[in-house]
Amino acid sequence: MLGIRVGWPGTAPAAARDVNGIALLCAAAALGEPALLEAQAAAQRAAGGTAADDAGRTARLRRSHWAPVVRGELLRRDDLRSRVGELRGYPLQQQDAGVANTWSITLTWDFAQLLYAREESQLALAHVHLARVRREAAEKVAALWVERRQRRAALPALSGEALREASLELLRVTAELDAVTGALYRDVLAREETEQAGEDP
Repeated sequence: MLGIRVGWPGTAPAAARDVNGIALLCAAAALGEPALLEAQAAAQRAAGGTAADDAGRTARLRRSHWAPVVRGELLRRDDLRSRVGELRGYPLQQQDAGVANTWSITLTWDFAQLLYAREESQLALAHVHLARVRREAAEKVAALWVERRQRRAALPALSGEALREASLELLRVTAELDAVTGALYRDVLAREETEQAGEDP
């Protein structure tokens, strides 16, 4: 267990909070756990993809409107009658047979769609919703990340039943982080479960 408490006599409370926040970030790096930005990025990807995915969907939609609608159909099939006869008075027999097929191929563009597709407004609303989902996921992960660091830093000062309860709460917060970030904390969660199983009587 690693707990860090940093402060100097006579420092202002705001300065002490800043120093404690830096200490929490350093503690995360020392434990080999995911950093805050890494956890937030994983949660955003798990919740709503990335902004690059949104841009790719928009680009594919715009490119798809340049492709025309192609329609082909067989209009008519003519079977010509066979002709048998002599060629210019020579004793040669001539036999002809013919078949004619008439096809129609139509390419259609919707020029209004080339300028602004009706689906673009729906796609823009979907992107706004996904951006809000990603922002909420990042805020939730930030709160859980800080809570986990605080609970872990408080563990060394506890003992007995209080330590057991605090360890269970730490395990709960880690499980929530693992679920929100798409299994980023899977190894950390497994390690803490093993530690908790060893502490249980």
